[in-house]
Amino acid sequence: MELLESSFVYHLIILLFAWSIVFSFIDFIDTNRLASRVAFYLLAIVWGFSTVLMIYSVSQYSLFSFITSREGLYVYVWIIISLSMIINWLVKLDYLVFFTNVVSFLVFSLSILIPKAGKTATLVDQLKSELLYVHIGLAFLAYGAFTLSFIFSVMYIFQYFLLKKKKWSNHLKKLGSLGKLEKMVNTFNLFGVPLMFTSLFLGVIWASLRLHSFVWYDMKVLGSFFVLIMFSTFIYLKVSNRLYGKSLCLFNICCFLVLFGNYVVSNLYSSFHLWST
Repeated sequence: MELLESSFVYHLIILLFAWSIVFSFIDFIDTNRLASRVAFYLLAIVWGFSTVLMIYSVSQYSLFSFITSREGLYVYVWIIISLSMIINWLVKLDYLVFFTNVVSFLVFSLSILIPKAGKTATLVDQLKSELLYVHIGLAFLAYGAFTLSFIFSVMYIFQYFLLKKKKWSNHLKKLGSLGKLEKMVNTFNLFGVPLMFTSLFLGVIWASLRLHSFVWYDMKVLGSFFVLIMFSTFIYLKVSNRLYGKSLCLFNICCFLVLFGNYVVSNLYSSFHLWST
């Protein structure tokens, strides 16, 4: 991970992110097609650069180098950008790049605050397992789906505000219809919930087999299951029509904030997720 953590590379990615946000913001304020394209291309460069770095790190070290909280954030950002670029290609939503840029930049910058993990050789041998890789991979995919759902919820609330205030502008067209945005919110949560359930299920099996100190009341375990319950509640509220539209999107935003808080905070108090603190 030396290459990924070198000062030059890290600051270069931050700089590209920042410029992408600047051009996205220019397009957001004054509908500038050139700025929109530049922002997208810069984000694509960040994606490509991150992909090369991860492939290099895996070839030089192992997949295990990406399962700590710090390196995990890099993978998390890569998944968010990948999903947003695919969605933007399939369903043209100009402001998706802007909101993805902001969220990805904040997550990537957060890695500064997370100390580098220290792992003993014994612990590394304990943790290495194909089941562990699947568990973490599914978890990151679930996080990526929930993050995109969160971004679409924010876009929905912003669009709702513009319509409520009768602010007719180009923002309305570039944000997309409320129906399309709500559908995207629901779709990504429908993908995220089973992914997270499967990840937690495999994680419990793996921990029971590999770790003698596994406890159900661990902060990370409790927090993860609480997050799953919240997003499952979202699905129930949607299917039962107890909440819809703005109220459902606000609830989804709360779910994501709990998820992100659980990822960052609970790692500090986990008794067996030692590799992620």
